[in-house]
Amino acid sequence: MAKARLELLGGIRILSVTEAVAELARILVTSGLVPAIASSDAVHIALASVHQIDFLVTWNFKHIANPQTRECMRKTINDSGYRMPVMCSQEELSNDDESI
Repeated sequence: MAKARLELLGGIRILSVTEAVAELARILVTSGLVPAIASSDAVHIALASVHQIDFLVTWNFKHIANPQTRECMRKTINDSGYRMPVMCSQEELSNDDESI
């Protein structure tokens, strides 16, 4: 099973923590959008933004997919020259409601 899981991951791109990623993460923390204690969350957001990832799937609604900070975070990321990915839960991403 472990070998099968590793094979599944074989085609997944590994994102580099570049200086641009580190700088955007610093901006997210210093702006107060992500608390310093959750700086790893800022890195996740910065990685997805800098590397132009379309979706960041998370169950972290406290610091990542927080509806109260979403628009301020989008503006901060856009002002830094990047595009914020759609940050949502797996349930939101795979809406199985066929009535839509």
